[in-house]
Order: sequence, then C-alpha cells, then structure tokens
Amino acid sequence: MIILCMIYQIAYTSLSNSPLDETTLSDILEVSQRNNDRDVITGILLYNDQTFFQVLEGKQSAVEDCYYKRIENDSRHSCLSLIWYGPTKIRAFSDWAMEYAGPREIGRYTKDTFTSLNDLNSYEAMPASTKEIVLILAQIMFSDLKIRG
Repeated sequence: MIILCMIYQIAYTSLSNSPLDETTLSDILEVSQRNNDRDVITGILLYNDQTFFQVLEGKQSAVEDCYYKRIENDSRHSCLSLIWYGPTKIRAFSDWAMEYAGPREIGRYTKDTFTSLNDLNSYEAMPASTKEIVLILAQIMFSDLKIRG
C-alpha cells in the first residue's frame, strides 16, 4: 500500500520589533534555509515596512513545529497572525528551502492589489478575493524569481 503524504501549508504575517538591515535579513534567511532543508520544508519569506509575510510548506508536523516552536518564540518579531493553514496537493515553492523577497521585488507586484505588506495586518477586513491575492502574490513572485535565479 502506498501512503501519500499531503503537503501542509502555513502562511502568516508578523511585525519586526525593529527595522532590519540586509545583514540581519541575510542571517535570518541562512538559518531558515538550513533548518528548512533539514526538516524538508519549503517556502518564501517577504519583508517590507517591518512586516514579514511567510509561507511554509511540508509535512504537517514539521511545518507546525517550525511555526509553533521556532517562529512563535523568536523575539525579533511580534503580532503573529495566521493567514492560512491547511493541506494542499502540491508544493507551491518546491525548489526553495526558503526564498526571500524584499521591497524591490514586492513593489513590482503590488500596484493594483495592495501597496504594503502592512495591509496584511488588517487581514480580517479583507474581502475573500484579496485573501487569495496574498497567496497568489507569493506564488507569482516565486515563479518570477525562479526564472531570474
């Protein structure tokens, strides 16, 4: 009997407790890539306006451990807000242990949807179509960065 492992995704936003420079962001990304590679987690991290938006995907126990044990306890950010969690049939970010997109990359995609990741903090008030745009934005950026990378 073949047992298929359903992919599980978590998408969340949080606020950085202070502005982060490129060195700090690079350090965060490096540690995330190493941990995610070990735990077979893939995803993308977006940062702008002291706001993080991240999608994690993999085996449910690994993704939940990453979010609830590491991310929630990281003192560099606060105001964590789950946007999406649940099973999916395929990985959206299968090639990346963790990719990063900053203000320059984000700005190219947000002209007609929202102008800042800070808009994600009012997620409860967003119409359903805007909620879908959040995940679609991350997937479009992934595709474009993958082609350029």
